[in-house]
Amino acid sequence: MAREKKAEQKAEPKAKAKADVKPKAEAKPVKAKPEAKPKADAKGKAEPKSEARQAPRFAVIQAQGMQFRVAKDEEHILPHLSQEPGSTVKIERVLLISDGNGVEVGKPLIEGAVVTLEVVGHERGEKIRVGTYKRRKKYRRRIGYRDTLTRVKILGIEMPHGDKREKHGS
Repeated sequence: MAREKKAEQKAEPKAKAKADVKPKAEAKPVKAKPEAKPKADAKGKAEPKSEARQAPRFAVIQAQGMQFRVAKDEEHILPHLSQEPGSTVKIERVLLISDGNGVEVGKPLIEGAVVTLEVVGHERGEKIRVGTYKRRKKYRRRIGYRDTLTRVKILGIEMPHGDKREKHGS
């Protein structure tokens, strides 16, 4: 019987503690936030939002055996090109061109499309360490290698002149 009384005494404080807790208030209705105003430019005039924003033009080119996604005014690092800094290079191996109107994919290349690059300078790549050895012969060599790279800036992407290809199936 003593055990039962102790169990009841222990159970009562928990029940009282639960009764003392206030029920959570109901969620208040959320007010709608006012719409954001267009930001003003430097002159103080507000620019209207245009629904049809044009995506920037980009292309996928193949240079030195690798493919790169390039856009105007970007800088990329390519494997060594034997051109002087400041000279321009035209890449005619264009695989894909995208602009605000759509995407044109080559089969495998887009005929007449040209991407113009400007050679900014030449660099050396990160050092790669290679080790070689022959077992049981006490022969070990460590060799380091740094690749020569060329930094280029994209000057422009020119679409092919003339009519665009028809859509598939027409």
